Amino acid sequence: MTAEELARALADVGVADDEAVRAATGWLPTLAADEVAAGLEAAADPVAAVHQLARLLAAGGTVPTPGHVAPLLRVLGGSAALGASLVGEGPAWPALFATVLDVPRRDAAAHRRALLDAGLGAPLDRDALLRALRRHRRREFVRIGGRDLLGLGAVDDTVRELSALAEGTIEAAVQCVRARLAAEWGDPPAGFVVLGMGKLGGEELNYSSDVDLVYVYERDGELPGGRTFAQFFARLAEELTRALREPTADGIVFRVDLRLRPGGAEGPMAVSLPAALSYYETWGQTWERAVWLKARPVGGDRALGERLLAELEPFVYRRYLDFGTIEDLKAMKRRVDATLGEPEAATRNVKLGRGGIRELEFFVQAQQLVHAGKDARLRVRPTLAALAALTAGGYVEAPRAEALAAAYRFLRDVEHKIQIVHERQTHGVPAESDALRALARRLGFRGADASATFEAERGRQADLVHATFADLFHGAETRRRETDPALARLVDEAMDEESTRRRLAELGFRDPVTAYRDLRLLRDGPPHAPASARRRQALAALAPALLVEIARSPTPERALAHLATFVSTVGARTSYLHLLLENPGVMRLLVRLFATSEFLSAFFLRHPELLDSLVRADLVRIVRSEDDVARELADRLAAAPDLEAELDTIRRLRHEEFLRIGVHDIEGTLAPPEVERQLTQLAETCLRAALALARREVLARGNVPADAPADALAVLAMGKLGSGELNYASDLDLIFVYDPGDPRVWGDGDRARDVFTRTAQRVISALQTPTREGFAYHIDTRLRPSGNQGPLVSSCEAFESYHRTSARTWERQALIRARVVAGPSALRARLEDVVAHFVYGRGLDRAAVEEIARMRERIARERSGDAGADANVKTGHGGIVDVEFLVQMLQLRHGRMHAVIRVRGVREAIAALAQAGLLTGDEARSLADGHAFLTAVESRLRLERNQAIDAIDTDPDALLALARRLGYGGDDAAARAALRADHARHRAAIRAVYERRFAEAAA
Repeated sequence: MTAEELARALADVGVADDEAVRAATGWLPTLAADEVAAGLEAAADPVAAVHQLARLLAAGGTVPTPGHVAPLLRVLGGSAALGASLVGEGPAWPALFATVLDVPRRDAAAHRRALLDAGLGAPLDRDALLRALRRHRRREFVRIGGRDLLGLGAVDDTVRELSALAEGTIEAAVQCVRARLAAEWGDPPAGFVVLGMGKLGGEELNYSSDVDLVYVYERDGELPGGRTFAQFFARLAEELTRALREPTADGIVFRVDLRLRPGGAEGPMAVSLPAALSYYETWGQTWERAVWLKARPVGGDRALGERLLAELEPFVYRRYLDFGTIEDLKAMKRRVDATLGEPEAATRNVKLGRGGIRELEFFVQAQQLVHAGKDARLRVRPTLAALAALTAGGYVEAPRAEALAAAYRFLRDVEHKIQIVHERQTHGVPAESDALRALARRLGFRGADASATFEAERGRQADLVHATFADLFHGAETRRRETDPALARLVDEAMDEESTRRRLAELGFRDPVTAYRDLRLLRDGPPHAPASARRRQALAALAPALLVEIARSPTPERALAHLATFVSTVGARTSYLHLLLENPGVMRLLVRLFATSEFLSAFFLRHPELLDSLVRADLVRIVRSEDDVARELADRLAAAPDLEAELDTIRRLRHEEFLRIGVHDIEGTLAPPEVERQLTQLAETCLRAALALARREVLARGNVPADAPADALAVLAMGKLGSGELNYASDLDLIFVYDPGDPRVWGDGDRARDVFTRTAQRVISALQTPTREGFAYHIDTRLRPSGNQGPLVSSCEAFESYHRTSARTWERQALIRARVVAGPSALRARLEDVVAHFVYGRGLDRAAVEEIARMRERIARERSGDAGADANVKTGHGGIVDVEFLVQMLQLRHGRMHAVIRVRGVREAIAALAQAGLLTGDEARSLADGHAFLTAVESRLRLERNQAIDAIDTDPDALLALARRLGYGGDDAAARAALRADHARHRAAIRAVYERRFAEAAA
């Protein structure tokens, strides 16, 4: 390449610099023109690339290898610091540059080995240690930074590589310094660990990051020479710190920040494990909890580090909700903002400014601090991994999480490309045009408008991050701006009882005396739990906004009463109040729940800890697949440390899903059949998990032959679980059946039954026994062979024999709904054959039809309660049970000849009976429409009233509320009349079909 060709190449990329051309004439003839042109076109600063290459060739006397010219120019034009490091290698620079292209990754262990091989395995003197560490760091920065500039690694790779370099360097330095110090003083028989905090702990270092370190030693003691362990480890910490951060002619390894240690800058440099634990137990603050989210051992005794982290878990991850943390983090962010000074600095600081990296990190850490005490899946260190865990757990919507992850990578890439130029600790996007254009080109933006395109993208990503941050940290302020001033004054002036009652009456409260009492409770909290200043402040801020929502609700008295009870129930747990204060949507949803459903209100007040579930993004998912719920439960169980935690985990997920389904039910986004399906799937998921735990525990206790099929236990679901029609109040009707296989394996004939009985008992206990999270389900096993008088488990042979020789008509009827929901496939298939043969192997004679009819009448008489046999929507004449008994009678009578009607659910059975010609079209429509209407009424009564008696109330207000919730329009009188008329019409139609078909069958 001639000087003229170089000039043209420079001009093509917008550069005209005669001096640069003259400086390069010594090496130009040896290089391929196309490689030079490609390198200059891709370089962020082509002139700098030319100058840097001239310096490099002058220092090393070697021309680049063919194929290396273009990437070399790109690196030299992107970072003066990397160019200086290559120059410092002298003639060896080509070998160092080759690692940029040929060595994709080194982990911490590889760095440690390289340093030990270089002599750090022995107790080097201090100067030799400093030289070795700095030389290794300088060379690795060239490799890592070069690959970054060339686009050979993603942002994720760069931060991991830099973190691995720091970790491996620290590990080798600890070993070398301790060996030298031990040779002088003697070596204490106690561990010493270096904990990486912040970005090092999260494996997220950038080019100019400090490494935040904490030094901890195992215990205090005394060395033979009279020195203490504390003195030894303090000296070790001091020497290690100097080895890393002391400036020499070769620079530094890393800046070291020790201010995150217990006691901060005033605390000892190295602290004993007991002293560290005592400090955090007594003095630990929110910002320190956030710091320890990312902590991990990076050098020394790793087992000691893991022990410390395990001991600190209760401090970092609080088991109770802690939304007050958000206020503390908000204060931390305000202090950060104050350090930025001028608005321009805040705008251009990619780390600390508006929409910067710190806002995104605060968002993620706040979610972890709030939720990870309950959900161990969130206890991960890297920001992106934590964001993914929050998404998997349903705390952040997937589209938002994906956008935030992309924003994080973009912002970190910008940060890297700012710092790599001179390896300076800066985060400011340059305002000067040439520097801005060079930054944009380092980031891959090309063309004349590269700077403008980059700035537009940076603005878009910053807006996204800041909006997310504002949603979390400024929700309370937004809600307070929306508060009705008149209602705010009502809360503030509640000391004046008479005027407050009068105002409440004007707002529509029918019982102002009770409403006033509840209002005072909302504002001041319960008398038995004296409010702290922080709690009074939260209540005062929250009560007006709550009153706005209460006044808008359909039943203000009910909503206010339940909220007052809620405030009383949560007592001094101010974090619950902060959740509502910071999440207006959650507050509105809670008010709607309290105003709409007595059943869900009672459930929620028994489990107020579920408040945090209302902030989960997956609550908005109307339908969740069974596989999705099962995967989530499996993930949570895998993170549980012991059996007690596993049982709590099952209950916790059941409660969360129960609430999710119920919320969508009261919102009208789920029809009754879908509610039944989701409740059924949830129960099956919990049941299968309980069975797996039970099998494991029984096997762990021993007394099971090694060759025995210990998993050969099947669970037969009966009743509503079997038919897939579970409702909120349903028990789980279960039958346990086992197949022992070869009896010779078991020896004693009773041994198999004992093992499977213990397994079944543990399943029942796992679901039914109360823990601190309550219980999951009540279990009913009375439908097993011989009922309560029979054994809890039956062998498959005994089950078959019983139903072949002893079972009665009602047991045939019950087995119509039977469904195997767990167990090995061979046993499942065999049981299904046994059930099908017993239920449908023969027809139904007249005596059996009459027996079913008599049983139906007894239910109508005995179970209809005060409503009577003609009004109860479930058990009364023309009610749900009429439909069920009629359908089951027809299935038993005709199922032998018509396989199509062998279905479990009532709705499906009606359709199948019509298809088989066993019901007329009109009869099927009457039954289907009536059943749908009555089940909707039953579900709504259960939700709204929490009543066991499923009767339409004659109270006008209650009847109107039910009518409105069922979708009846018109004026109040018309809505009531329409509901009553539909109820009477459906009952009459159902009863007519019932009587006609039973009379025909009994003829």
